[in-house]
Amino acid sequence: MRLHLLSLLLAVALLAACNSSDTSDEPAPKPKPSPAITRAELNDHLEALQRIADHGDGNRSAGTPGYDASADYVAERLSDAGWEVQRQRVPFTYFSVDDASLKVDGRTLTRARDFQVLSYSGSGRASGSLRSAAYGCEASDFAGLQPGEIPLVDRGVCFFRVKARNAERAGAGAVVVFESVRSRRGVPSGTLAMPGIKIPVVLVSTRALGDARDGGTVEVMVDAESRRGRADNVIAETPGGDPDRVVMAGGHLDSVAGGPGINDNGSGVATLIEVAEAIGTKPPGAKVRVAFWAAEELGLLGSRHYVNSLDRAEKGRISAYVNLDMVGSPNPVPELYADGDASVARILQRASGPKLGDVVAGQSSDHALFQREGIPIGGLYTGSSEPGPGGRARDACYHLACDTTGNVNRTVLLRMARAAADAVEILSRQAK
Repeated sequence: MRLHLLSLLLAVALLAACNSSDTSDEPAPKPKPSPAITRAELNDHLEALQRIADHGDGNRSAGTPGYDASADYVAERLSDAGWEVQRQRVPFTYFSVDDASLKVDGRTLTRARDFQVLSYSGSGRASGSLRSAAYGCEASDFAGLQPGEIPLVDRGVCFFRVKARNAERAGAGAVVVFESVRSRRGVPSGTLAMPGIKIPVVLVSTRALGDARDGGTVEVMVDAESRRGRADNVIAETPGGDPDRVVMAGGHLDSVAGGPGINDNGSGVATLIEVAEAIGTKPPGAKVRVAFWAAEELGLLGSRHYVNSLDRAEKGRISAYVNLDMVGSPNPVPELYADGDASVARILQRASGPKLGDVVAGQSSDHALFQREGIPIGGLYTGSSEPGPGGRARDACYHLACDTTGNVNRTVLLRMARAAADAVEILSRQAK
């Protein structure tokens, strides 16, 4: 998930959370299916996804054997639960890095620990002096860029692709994005969302960058390729329920290439499986459909393909969509999407119990494609790289190799899973 891209808005949203209140006088709905969900069952799913990653080069990214095994796992679990399971092939462009290097002021940096190549970066070599270009979100940030200068841009405000495109149009031979990460755990993965950028684009930590800002020297080399790949969305629906209306819940199944992705988003995957098993095959109202999205980490590709495949009538049947992306963060701040549908948010809040904070989700995850079509959306979230309790990152292993089973807070995951199951059951009953 990429909620850190909205860091400025998040700060505002967190302040708003402290002053928000739920004044609706609707009675709390009953009954609730959540007691069917246990910590042990959730943990079983996390352990299974970890084993899959361990046997798949340490990750479960789209287009890899680890992803395919993850899809097989969730499809089998939902089929065993009596749900009708379908797999939807998602065409996408697979990206791999054959080699990459980065030197700053003569120091050779280590890939993953000190820098990352952004997915869909171009290949090539470039060297020169670093030139500060602010956030790189405007063409004017690159005004006056001279031959031999390599722009250095701050992460945030706009998408990586916007920064890279502006740098390329300004004639840069490469672009370096710096990430405010001082931990030695590594630099998180990121994506340009699609091929097309021809120059190398790398993300470097502030710790590794050191004092090399304006005027520092840099040498960058990237040898990467983009090719046709495949990955499946896994979509399951209850056999029972009113066929005229559908309530959906979803989350992405893939990890980044840099780690196993057990919080991001094995936590959402485990939750969705348990939601399905708790609700059963005969929901109280509308049919319930759960979806495990492919290639979210590459640009929301699986959910985009699915929504685009629906005709107007099918989109109209979906009464609500609940997104579950990172719901077991180790230093959590449990939140709901502040910019989603107000009625869905109220149901999520009531199902959760203790007061949830608010987060501006924007276009950061798979809900965005449903919201674009006017479908009411909501979601639960516990945090990525934003500050949490004690000023520490909510998930210091976000998009890193340390996002393992040991990186998941089981207590908050159980709370979010039960809240999700309750909310989906209520939305099914209330769908009209």
